[in-house]
Amino acid sequence: MASYFAFPASDRLRDGSLTLLENFEQGVREPQSRLFVEVGQIFTDEIVDALLLNIVRSAENNHSGAKILEQFAGLIKSTVHALIKQVLGKMSNDELRPLAGYMRKRRLTLTQNGQEKDYIAFELPADFHARFRAVLEKCAQGENLQPELLACMEIFTEKAHTAFYDESLGAIKLGFIGRKMADVGGAALRKGSQAATKRLIPDLKGEELKEFSSYFLLMLVSN
Repeated sequence: MASYFAFPASDRLRDGSLTLLENFEQGVREPQSRLFVEVGQIFTDEIVDALLLNIVRSAENNHSGAKILEQFAGLIKSTVHALIKQVLGKMSNDELRPLAGYMRKRRLTLTQNGQEKDYIAFELPADFHARFRAVLEKCAQGENLQPELLACMEIFTEKAHTAFYDESLGAIKLGFIGRKMADVGGAALRKGSQAATKRLIPDLKGEELKEFSSYFLLMLVSN
């Protein structure tokens, strides 16, 4: 049994992803770059929403970390959207084919109440999955374990960055300028993620800590 971090994909992302995968499987000649840019930007938005903005939207208005997270979320979206358009918009189908493989890897289908649902996911090591779940369960029940939660969130943030940023770019060949853009953007996002995590977690108390932990707990699944 494998352990994952996973959250539901929207119908729009599911349909766009399946169309792309089907087109590559059938070997269509029509350029797929425009659809890839569209799907890639939706993919980015839904990851950012799941990891950052949904937390902000559920937090109290006066939470000290909410504004920082919201600003950082906007930075991620604008940075990655521009990179996707700049890089993918000029690529041929042959150049984009490995990225279709990455997209397939990030999809996970789970059956709930007899119905299949599409998720965006990446696999977590079983030992870390168990450790992360244990601290989230305790915090969701009201225990104040911020040091352990912060330690787990720092590990998780790095794994998410690798799965969603590094691996996606690693699936395609970039020229010198494209690689420099990707490296600079990636370094800024990694640094920002770490800073946002260190700022947010220690400030969580009471009901906010319970809600935050319960929210992430729902996204730790096994299949």
